[in-house]
Amino acid sequence: MTPELDQLVADVQDLTGSDGPEVFEDDSPVLAAESLAGLTGEGIYLVGLIGGKEVGKSALVNALVGQEITRSTSYGPGTEIVTAYVHESQAGALRAILEHEVPGRFRVVTHLIPGLQRQVLLDLPDIDSRYADHVETTRRMLRHMLYPVWIQSVEKYADRQPQVLLAKVAAGNSPENFIFVLNKVDQVISREGEEAARELREDYAGRLRRVLNLAEAPRVFAVSAIRPAGHDLPGLRDLLARQKAVEVVKGSKEIAARQRGVSVLRWLEKQDLPARAERLSRLEEEAEELVAARIGDPIARALEAMGDDPANRAAMVDEAMRRRVARWPIVGVVHTLVSPVLAFFRINFARKPEAVLVGAEGLADAYLNGDGVGVAARVQTTFAQLQQSHAIVSSLYRRRKLWEPMAAEQSAGELRRRVADTIERQRGAVRARPGGSNHRAAAYWRGLLTIGAIVWFPLVQPLLEAMLNPGRTTGGTLHDFAYVLVQVLGGAYLLKNATFLLVYFVVLWAVIRWDTQRRVTRLMARWRAGDAPDPILNPTAQAAEWMDGLLAEVRAARERMRRLIAGSDSLRKQLEAGQQPVAGAA
Repeated sequence: MTPELDQLVADVQDLTGSDGPEVFEDDSPVLAAESLAGLTGEGIYLVGLIGGKEVGKSALVNALVGQEITRSTSYGPGTEIVTAYVHESQAGALRAILEHEVPGRFRVVTHLIPGLQRQVLLDLPDIDSRYADHVETTRRMLRHMLYPVWIQSVEKYADRQPQVLLAKVAAGNSPENFIFVLNKVDQVISREGEEAARELREDYAGRLRRVLNLAEAPRVFAVSAIRPAGHDLPGLRDLLARQKAVEVVKGSKEIAARQRGVSVLRWLEKQDLPARAERLSRLEEEAEELVAARIGDPIARALEAMGDDPANRAAMVDEAMRRRVARWPIVGVVHTLVSPVLAFFRINFARKPEAVLVGAEGLADAYLNGDGVGVAARVQTTFAQLQQSHAIVSSLYRRRKLWEPMAAEQSAGELRRRVADTIERQRGAVRARPGGSNHRAAAYWRGLLTIGAIVWFPLVQPLLEAMLNPGRTTGGTLHDFAYVLVQVLGGAYLLKNATFLLVYFVVLWAVIRWDTQRRVTRLMARWRAGDAPDPILNPTAQAAEWMDGLLAEVRAARERMRRLIAGSDSLRKQLEAGQQPVAGAA
């Protein structure tokens, strides 16, 4: 079996939770994958006699070989070990197989027949033995046996147990590789004649056809092990006395592999993958609607309110202002003095005062869980409802049971961290934006509006005004200048100018803050509209991505189911075309 087909079966089992096909079971009496590896006809191949107690297996082996290699037993435990008839050159390779499968329970008889170097003839314990280890020995050897010889006696050919085992073996090997023998026909002929023996053989062949679901009844060799020269025994001996060509053995392995693929395909059809895919689609649709209504809508409203929160916007503006006023002399001092006043108003007049001083995560938690229900409770109840209405939810979410409190809280915590990280990234983006132009002219302009104002209004402007006064007397320039300077440095004049400059710089600070707030508001509106170049700056987009993650198991299962259906269809087409099963997916 190919790795692709093994993986297909494993994926179906994992997704559906069903037991695998019988041919994949470790103790299944079918040709093992290693026995079909490479599908070459080189090396030894095993021919084994399979039958119940007292059907004459050992006697038939001796008759086929022409010498007594195994002792016939008509009483006691019956055949207990594997007896192997093998060419001396292949004895070592055979012993390696026997030591691995049935250590200490075999005997090897060698020969030097030139034409039988690759063929091994086995006599196996009874398949209907009351000793469990006898049956297990035979089942283990069937995993390496390409050509089973099914032997039944005229007394036991209708027994049910051998037919059940035959059906299991045929799941992993083609009936074309089987040889069917009806032993002890001499007993029927001596009592009822040739016609009765013929009818008995035909009845046995009909049973085999029904068990194996064949179009025609297979050939059955009617033999008598105690009369080697009579009936069909010479033909059977001639068939087994000729070593099969490498190409014939290769062909036998190929049809065995195809039969194994057919068994896997039948198992896949029983899983009814299209119906399961339809149920998954309905589950996905219902889950999307339920998650959107019970989780998505409340979260969207909470994030909308958080974006409109003046305290949140003021925090953004403060981030921008700290960077911007650093470029404005004197204005930074004003901002430092005014900031405590602004903080007081934010705390006392915010929509959610508890979120103002606790940072981004506290802000996110205050809005996401501020309605009294909480995200975790919504997740838990939503998935509890899905689990009750769709049994497959328990299997899909077995590693993340969102209907349980701990898993639901972990998921809600992930959303809280996502939103908090987004708020931090927004504030970082605001901090990273330039606080005004870096051009030299802009720096001169900022200096003129700050340092220039301090120099101009209290000093330069009064002096120039006095000097340019049309009513001043000529020749009194120095006297007038001294007079004006004394006025400028007077306490009353300085107090008046200090008051004016304070008002001036507060107004300048207010203008800068207004412009900063306008820019931040526009930036936040762009983030909320989804136009930001990076969606990680949009809390709503992050929440939508988180909600998609809630349904990840369902969507992954539906996609896996689609691939499994494609693999099943591919396997069917390969088998219909007579190709080796590989189970490719579309």
